[in-house]
Amino acid sequence: MTAPASPALAPAVAVVCPIPRCRAHNDAAAESCGRCGTPLRAYVRLGTHTARLFNDGLAAARVGDFAAARDRFAAIVHWCPHDAEARSALGLACYELGDTAEARRQWEQAAARRPQDRTARAGLALLATTEPAAATPAEAEPEAETEAEAGSGSGSGAGPTGTAAAPADPPRPAVPE
Repeated sequence: MTAPASPALAPAVAVVCPIPRCRAHNDAAAESCGRCGTPLRAYVRLGTHTARLFNDGLAAARVGDFAAARDRFAAIVHWCPHDAEARSALGLACYELGDTAEARRQWEQAAARRPQDRTARAGLALLATTEPAAATPAEAEPEAETEAEAGSGSGSGAGPTGTAAAPADPPRPAVPE
């Protein structure tokens, strides 16, 4: 029978330096790159930090705190501009906050980087269907307020109702239909 291979003969796990000009292979336990001095552990922490931010953003979105979700996703996009998934999530948070211009910008960039991104494609399709519809109620809103004021006799009740319904329309396109 052959003896089991000793740990010294087992292949060592190497960590490749993330700096494109270096790309040196380092020991898995190395704190920094032996060739260029890049702090390898810091890159690992940055990778886990963005994952934590993404999960925090998802949790905030699930409970309806879209401002907090937007902030988490925006931080990821700032540090990792090529992260199409974070861009799609940022677009969705912006859309839910009523910022359709920023949502469009983020979804377009995400779709350009990752054409198979379903969230970005669905978001762009949603904007295509809701943006023209959002302009129509805004034009008809003064007439609706005038009719509501004339019919109810109290103008104070119609104003806040009309104002509250307008911002709710873009984030909830399924409700008007």
